Amino acid sequence: MTAPHAALLALAAGGGAPAVDDEEAFLRSVSEHRMTAAVLAAHQQGTIRLSADAALVLGTWDLAERRDHLRFWQAAGEVQARLAAVDADVAVLKGIATEARWYDELGQRACTDLDLLLAPWALGDAFRVVEAIDPGRTYPAGLDRLVRRRLLQHIDLHVGTVQVDLHFDPLKVGLPTRQLDEVWSSTQVLDTAHGSVRVLRPEIELVLLLLHLNKDRFAFLGPFLDIRRILEGAPLDWDYLCGFVAAEALDVPVWKSFATVAVVLGLEHEAPRVTGVRGWTWERLWGGNARLGGDEGRARAPTVQRLLALHASGRVGDKAREVRRQLVPHRPLLELAGRLEPGQSYVGHLALRLVRRSRDVMQGACV
Repeated sequence: MTAPHAALLALAAGGGAPAVDDEEAFLRSVSEHRMTAAVLAAHQQGTIRLSADAALVLGTWDLAERRDHLRFWQAAGEVQARLAAVDADVAVLKGIATEARWYDELGQRACTDLDLLLAPWALGDAFRVVEAIDPGRTYPAGLDRLVRRRLLQHIDLHVGTVQVDLHFDPLKVGLPTRQLDEVWSSTQVLDTAHGSVRVLRPEIELVLLLLHLNKDRFAFLGPFLDIRRILEGAPLDWDYLCGFVAAEALDVPVWKSFATVAVVLGLEHEAPRVTGVRGWTWERLWGGNARLGGDEGRARAPTVQRLLALHASGRVGDKAREVRRQLVPHRPLLELAGRLEPGQSYVGHLALRLVRRSRDVMQGACV
C-alpha cells in the first residue's frame, strides 16, 4: 500500500506543500496518485519547490497526458459522427468532460479512457450503436434484450487505439438508475476548443464522481480533486442534488463518499449525516486502511465493488436481481466478458464461479 506523499495531501487540500526531501519517492507518489499536472502547476506557481530534473520528469509526463487527451477528444468526435448515421447520441462522462469543465488546461485531470452515456431512446437499438462505434467486433446474441432489461450497464469498445466505455446506465452501480430520462433531459452542451459535447448536469456529475470513488475504493488522491473543483466552480442546487440522491436511494455511498473527501481535503461543506447498519458496513468495506492505498488498494477494489448495490436504501427487488445477476449471470453476459467460450458448459462454469465469488467476498469483508 502506497499512501500519498505528505506534500501531495497538502497540495490537494489547497495549501502550501512541505519541503520534499526524497524527490524520487515523491515522483513515484505523484504518478501513482495521478497528480502530475497539479504538482507541475504548483511548481510553476512556486507553491512547491522541486529540482530542475524533477520538473523535467513532470513536464514529460504532462506532455504524454496531453497527447492522450487529444486522442480522446478525436475519438469523441468520431463517435458522434458515427452515431449520427444511426440516429443516436451520447454524452461524455467524467474524464475529458470533467477536465474541460472544471480544470484550467488540457491534461490536468488524469484520464485512461473515454466514458460515454448512450441516449435513452437508443437503448432498444444497442446492437446497431455498438456496431457503429466499433465495427467488426463480434457480439453475443441477445445484446439488445440485455440492454432493454437493464441487465447490461456498459460495454467496452474501441475507436482506433482509444478504449471507449459505453454506458447504458449513467451511475453503473448494479442497480438500474431510476431517473434515467431526467439524467438525459438535464444534460447540457459544452463548447470547447476541441469540439462540442453533451455533458451531465453538475449535480448529477458530482454524484457520478462520488460513486466512482467507491469503485476505486478511494485508492488515488487525484480523483478527490474533481469533487473540490466542482464545489468551487459550480453553482450547485443542493435541494436538487439531495432529491436526486434520495430518489436513487443511494444516500449511503454518495454521502459517505462526500464526507470522506471533505475530511481528506479539509473541505468546509458538510454532507448529510448517514447512520445505521448500511453506514456501518460501508465504513467496514470502504473506510479506514482501504483509503488512499494506491495501486495496491485499487487491486482489491473489485471484490468490494460488487457489494455497493446492497448499500442502497430499500430497492429490495432491484437488489435481488443484481445479486442473481452476479451469482448466476446470463450466458450472453459471460460470453461478452470473455469468460465463457462457445460450447463450454454453462452450468459447470456457474458452479466454479459461485465458489470463487463466495471466497472473494469473504476475503474482501476481512480487509
